[in-house]
Amino acid sequence: MSIEARQALVNSPNTIFQADSQRADLLDPALTQTGLIAFLQVLCAKWPVEFTAIKSDHHDDSALGLHCHFNGYAADCWPLASAKAGDYLDAGDARFQEFLADAATIVTHYQTGLGGSAYTATNMTAAGPTAFEDDGADHVHFGAVNP
Repeated sequence: MSIEARQALVNSPNTIFQADSQRADLLDPALTQTGLIAFLQVLCAKWPVEFTAIKSDHHDDSALGLHCHFNGYAADCWPLASAKAGDYLDAGDARFQEFLADAATIVTHYQTGLGGSAYTATNMTAAGPTAFEDDGADHVHFGAVNP
């Protein structure tokens, strides 16, 4: 994945960060995998997304296997109603389910974890067969694979 593609992702008006380290992680090929960048490019082309953790601001989850934050394959986020930080979609909103269903169709999608209020039966169904209940506060975890 070119640095230009990474820059386009982090500079997209649909890409919102809670911490500067998240932007830096996505720009650094040593910290985030090509598959994650490809996944997020497709997702953020359609949906405004606020990132809550990428790699540097996530605990070491390497015990979970290859496709984790520690290895640069995952990001935690929440879909937004607009490209304005903090304008979160409610987890029960039909657009939330559409967001999850769209993500599951992206070629480099590996898995979806739903934490906190995101974990509902309706959202699990929308997220598809790779969905799981994630630990922690409200967030959507996406794992990716390299193309």
